[in-house]
Amino acid sequence: MTAVAALIASLALISPHQAVAYAKRDWLKEVRAAATTGDRSTRFPSPPRAVLVRRLDAAAARFGFRVVSVEMVRLLQRAPVVVISSDRKLALARATPAIMKTIDPRRVTKQNPSGFAYEGIFFVAQSSRGMPYLAVFNFWRAPHVGGGQWAASEGLFPYSHG
Repeated sequence: MTAVAALIASLALISPHQAVAYAKRDWLKEVRAAATTGDRSTRFPSPPRAVLVRRLDAAAARFGFRVVSVEMVRLLQRAPVVVISSDRKLALARATPAIMKTIDPRRVTKQNPSGFAYEGIFFVAQSSRGMPYLAVFNFWRAPHVGGGQWAASEGLFPYSHG
C-alpha cells in the first residue's frame, strides 16, 4: 500500500472495501512493473491453481476459515489473489503468517533467490458478511521486492509493524 493509501486508511476516511481495493491496485501495479522491468532470470515454481487450492484447503482445515475465491493473475508467472472468510478475526490474524507459509512455502534456490513459490501474492481475510478486516501482500521479482499489510484495527495486524 502506498504511503498515501496507508495514511488514508489509518485515518478511517475510507471503508475497508476501499482500503483493500487501493492496496490491491497498488500491488497489481508493483507486480506488473516487476514483470515488465524486473529480473527475468528469476524463476518461481509458480504451482498451478490446483496445488494452491489443496494448500488452502489444508490451511482452512487447520485454522478454521472458508476459501471464498482464488484468482491467478498471470504476469511472467502466476501471482495468486486469495480471499478467505472467518469470523474468528483475532485468531485468523495471528494465524496469517502460518497460513502464508502453508500456501506460499519458501525454498531458496539459485534460480529463485527469494525462495517463494509465487512472484507475488495478495491475501484478504473477510467476515462472513464480506467485510474485509486484513490484507497481506508481497512481490518478489527483483528489484521490485516488497509487500505490506492492512488491518481494520491495530490488533488485527498479522505482522509487527512500526
